[in-house]
Amino acid sequence: MQILTLFPVAIGIVDNPDHKTIKKNIIKESTFIKDKVKKGGEFWGSDVYNTLGTYNIVENDKFNSLHEWLFEKVRDYAITMGYKNKKIQCKDGWINFYKKYDYQDVHDHDTCDISAVYYVSIPKNSGNIMFYTHETRGVANFYDPNNQFTWKTYSIEPREGMLLMFKSNLQHRVDPNKTNQSKITLAYNFKVL
Repeated sequence: MQILTLFPVAIGIVDNPDHKTIKKNIIKESTFIKDKVKKGGEFWGSDVYNTLGTYNIVENDKFNSLHEWLFEKVRDYAITMGYKNKKIQCKDGWINFYKKYDYQDVHDHDTCDISAVYYVSIPKNSGNIMFYTHETRGVANFYDPNNQFTWKTYSIEPREGMLLMFKSNLQHRVDPNKTNQSKITLAYNFKVL
């Protein structure tokens, strides 16, 4: 029997080999921004501190060493997705500080093409990211851990220095932070031109 794998969901995962070197400076600058910049992200269900719409970290030179690596990896992902001869432009980037019990509701970034999350400081049990099938209606859910064709959701436990890349219309959520420590992530949206 021939099986066609149509409309695949491709999530790029790569670890930054220089994360330990840049982590302290990213946390320092992110905390400085948090102390100075008004919270963004209107309409978010949780009280997560973020700079979406209030401060674009892409314009901050102190993130340049991370951004050079990160934008190269997003370009690699875009090429894999079939955008070889297209320009990839970062629309915006923001900081997220998840304190205890903070989370993100199910959402997508459908005004963009590629989204990315970089994990800066990740205490154990501070919240996985959960992705949802893009099928709006489906057959009965007969989950088999050994057969990805039966999966309707997929949870990824983040680790420090990990970069996740995915199509912006892919619905996802962030589970609650169950620790007393802040989880710090950086999020980005890209357009394919």
